[in-house]
Amino acid sequence: METSQDRFFQAVAMRQIPRIRVAGIVVEDGKVLVQQPSDDPSSCYAFIGGEYETGDTFETRLRREFEEETNARVRQAQYLFCVENHFRYRGQLIQQAEHYFLVSLDRHDVVSRETHLKQYWLPLATLASVDLRPTVVRDAVARGSYLTDRHLVQMAD
Repeated sequence: METSQDRFFQAVAMRQIPRIRVAGIVVEDGKVLVQQPSDDPSSCYAFIGGEYETGDTFETRLRREFEEETNARVRQAQYLFCVENHFRYRGQLIQQAEHYFLVSLDRHDVVSRETHLKQYWLPLATLASVDLRPTVVRDAVARGSYLTDRHLVQMAD
């Protein structure tokens, strides 16, 4: 069964150009907010965000993604770092330049506005053992260095 994530990454791979993505790291009460495709609950978790588009600033795209994908609004966003993310999805090489922000939201009871996504609050204490990608960002959040890191690289396996 082909999932929405399968279709998305097939389209990204066919373009054969690096994708620019903006994402938010939300940490609250010892937990981090992530999301996962609801039509493939065995897939990895990811930070909420989306593709940078013409006419956007990083911050306007970040705010728009949270408003499109969740019932929450971004109160504050502080730029953290860039990640060069190289990974394979179903054998296809994907390359992304991902810009991460530390985000605070107007609510804690976050739910999805999109049927193909579901949000979760994962405990920081167990984050290092969760399939959250990119793993270099997961590891930086788990060890607390995400506040001081400025550039991370995730290479494809």
